[in-house]
Amino acid sequence: MGNTSWSMYNFRLGIIRELKNQGHDITIIAPMDAFSAKLTSEGFSYRHIPLESYSTNFSIEFRTLRAFIKIYKENGFDFIFHYTIKPNIYGTIAAAYCRIPSVMITTGLGQFLQFRKSLTGKLTVNMYRFAGWLAKEVWFLNEDDMNVFLKERITRKNKSVLLSSEGINTDWFSPNGYKKDYNEVRFLYAGRVLWDKGVGEFAEVARKLTAEYPNVKFQILGFVDNSNPNSVPRETLVQWQNEGVIQYLGEATDVRPYLERVDCLVFPSYYREGLSRILLEAASMGKPIITTDNVGCRDVVIDGETGYITQPKDIDELEDAARKILELSHAERREMGMKGREKVVREFNEKDVFPYYYKTIEKLMGKPLK
Repeated sequence: MGNTSWSMYNFRLGIIRELKNQGHDITIIAPMDAFSAKLTSEGFSYRHIPLESYSTNFSIEFRTLRAFIKIYKENGFDFIFHYTIKPNIYGTIAAAYCRIPSVMITTGLGQFLQFRKSLTGKLTVNMYRFAGWLAKEVWFLNEDDMNVFLKERITRKNKSVLLSSEGINTDWFSPNGYKKDYNEVRFLYAGRVLWDKGVGEFAEVARKLTAEYPNVKFQILGFVDNSNPNSVPRETLVQWQNEGVIQYLGEATDVRPYLERVDCLVFPSYYREGLSRILLEAASMGKPIITTDNVGCRDVVIDGETGYITQPKDIDELEDAARKILELSHAERREMGMKGREKVVREFNEKDVFPYYYKTIEKLMGKPLK
């Protein structure tokens, strides 16, 4: 169960297919979006659930909890995996109420730490503690997040499981030898277009370097979420584009064609990532990376070998890293990128994550998988 059909399809399709191929009936529960039909076309059962990610309205949230309970009662699931904050909280409570074992998977804390001392934040922490007590296990994608949950007493050490990531299909995200104009160097930001993902810093570096280098191009690919208060307004993107600072590529259901055509992926996030998916995708496709010394980002890069790590919000360091990429030859950039792919294949292959699911289901249900 996740907070979007998009994330279930793009981030978890591998494990869902794997379990289905073993003969298990899979139902995916998520709000309906453009990827819901893709999930049903894969042969999975699908249930829509209304979920407002940024709502704090009590009546809306209570209806959401009731919707979880209704779906769980109607379907009689044997086991449930929950992803992201609201499914983790409401889904886990509903699963316990329906006496269904479940696992909470924390995919990143986002703004959790920033707001946890507010009234809403305190309520969220207390609800998380309750859900953490009810969950059979709580999984994390990085040690920093796990330590936060242990410190806040949301979960206990004996329930906590640390994964290297959710994993990535390194065959799907692989270099294909796309031929490009080597006289032009392209930097790409890809992800949700949020200020705290470093989009503003990316634009500032672009403004400086495009004025200095006629052969450099900075591109932004991603979803503008108007419901998120940290979203960069579309009008700002248009203004940057009209000024010649960046090229906005809009949204895409498949990032690979865009990654193929660039020389470097830049992701200067200071958002609390779980483990950044776009960094794994870019590195798996043999692209050098510039990112920040931030939770969920630093672990993907070997500084100076597969890319560069800069301090969050530091425009000067970000510019310096981009200049280093510009000074490399095409062959040197390719060598750096391929070292990054080797790291992803070695440490973040989704096939290495599958056994966690198998063992957990077998342990908690008390019977082997088919």
